[in-house]
Amino acid sequence: MTAGYRRCLSTLIAHTKWVHYFSIYEKWFSPYRGKEIVFVEIGVQNGGSIQMWRDYFGKNAKIVGVDIEAACKQFEDADNNIFIEIGSQDDPEFWHAFKQKYPRVDILLDDGGHMSNQQITTFREMFPHIKDGGLYMCEDCHASYWKPYGGGVHKPDSFIEFTKKLVDELNAFHTGDELKPTYNTLNMGGIHFYDSIVVVEKKQIPFAPFNLRIGKDAAIAPFPDVL
Repeated sequence: MTAGYRRCLSTLIAHTKWVHYFSIYEKWFSPYRGKEIVFVEIGVQNGGSIQMWRDYFGKNAKIVGVDIEAACKQFEDADNNIFIEIGSQDDPEFWHAFKQKYPRVDILLDDGGHMSNQQITTFREMFPHIKDGGLYMCEDCHASYWKPYGGGVHKPDSFIEFTKKLVDELNAFHTGDELKPTYNTLNMGGIHFYDSIVVVEKKQIPFAPFNLRIGKDAAIAPFPDVL
């Protein structure tokens, strides 16, 4: 367990997280520690998670929490670079105003309402806004399988099924024109699936993939007959 991981656990108060998330956080977020980044988390709840990220990323990071509950505004602390925005994550108009106020976002963590329509709307509205070299992470994706959240295995309108289609977009150049490259094709560096978490790397792809032939052809001796 790394020092950053231990500290993350020690500072987590008044917020619920699945324990196996912390090693995933450490893997993806540790390169951003101590840097001047804008970190956005959807889902403020009781404020513990916002405090955790303040401690984890350091004083140079701007921490922005998003929640639909107006009471969460009490956790804003501008002196410590913590800001809270109130709005619904399934409202494109809210995101339009948000992007005007925060023209740069390095990391977005969706720990909001967990309904698939909320997660899909957030990805569509905010992934293009994330800075090149940044990260999009959605957690609690197990809700895509939970019936109380409108989910189910292979439910076509679930967030998990939505992200499976992103894999096709990632590989669009290799489909023989069956799929046309999209914005996502040209701006996803990779998609990574974990138990309940999806991570999408924001990375501009400046040209279509190609291969290079190097070296000389080798003369391969035939395999001996097997006795």
